[in-house]
Amino acid sequence: MRTIISLNEGWSFRKTDSAEVTSVNLPHTWNNIDGQDGGDDYWRGTAVYQKTFAKPELDANGHLFLECKGAAMSVDVLLNGETVCKHEGGYSTFRADLTPCLSDENTLEIRVDNSVNDRVYPQMADFTFYGGLYRDVNLIAVSENHFELVKDGSNGIKVTPKVDLEKKCAAVTIETWQTGGDCVVFTVPAEDGEKCVKAEVKDGYACAELILENVHLWDGVNDPYLYSVTAQLYNGEEVQDKVCTAFGCREFHMDPAQGFFLNGKSYPLRGVSRHQDRINLGNALSLKEHEEDMAVIREIGANTVRLAHYQHAQEFYDLCDQNGIVVWAEIPYI
Repeated sequence: MRTIISLNEGWSFRKTDSAEVTSVNLPHTWNNIDGQDGGDDYWRGTAVYQKTFAKPELDANGHLFLECKGAAMSVDVLLNGETVCKHEGGYSTFRADLTPCLSDENTLEIRVDNSVNDRVYPQMADFTFYGGLYRDVNLIAVSENHFELVKDGSNGIKVTPKVDLEKKCAAVTIETWQTGGDCVVFTVPAEDGEKCVKAEVKDGYACAELILENVHLWDGVNDPYLYSVTAQLYNGEEVQDKVCTAFGCREFHMDPAQGFFLNGKSYPLRGVSRHQDRINLGNALSLKEHEEDMAVIREIGANTVRLAHYQHAQEFYDLCDQNGIVVWAEIPYI
């Protein structure tokens, strides 16, 4: 089964144009001070994060993945001197399989570069391109058969509800991607009883649909009700891996004359735009700061937020779902 181990504590840090080595904890950015005055004179270059760790206990034929939830802007990951991953894009989660290079004692090196370049978006903008490991870093230990960890930086599960307002029901399509296993069992607790359905794994993919009668709608700030789904991956009679996610059932559309509609009713959108940074912290925010930002958004009476100009932390999208906030999401193409 899956085990998640935080690697946020106890990294050594060095800019490549300096011999000075300091100790840092994550989330971390090296531009939290020099990047906050708007002068476009902050340090941009390559820095090295290094950490040692003992090989965690793994199942027979199990795998160990590194998870970086945000590293800006380009990254090279080395384990025991061997390159295991390269990633370009400062705002997206990525993972790498460390298993082939694992030893009993390991040295992990992550080289992060926010230099000016001609290949990674955004190329130019009116905000700071902070450098660093500015979101959480984890190890994820899984069995040989496990839900996909590399595809798109997702957790291997996708839920798509389609609401029928007249019939007061929702057809919920659940998809998973996995390595190995022969079937997936999906479970959704509901007010009229637990829904359970099984899907066969074919070529690493499984899909099922279930119907939620008398569906409890996600209705913005008035009633941000969320369902949850658990997916269990089986190989024979044994559960190999498990993932969970929350989802809301809602219908929305835009009318060119009357604006935004939610669940068949006019729902005027009034809100704010948000960047993922703070004074003296830069973009190295913890859940505490995300929650504080959400509290301010709710306090002023907003019901929508524009998350400019890139993927924000997953924790903040989750807070929007939980608080009934309609999200305008963007990618870092400017």
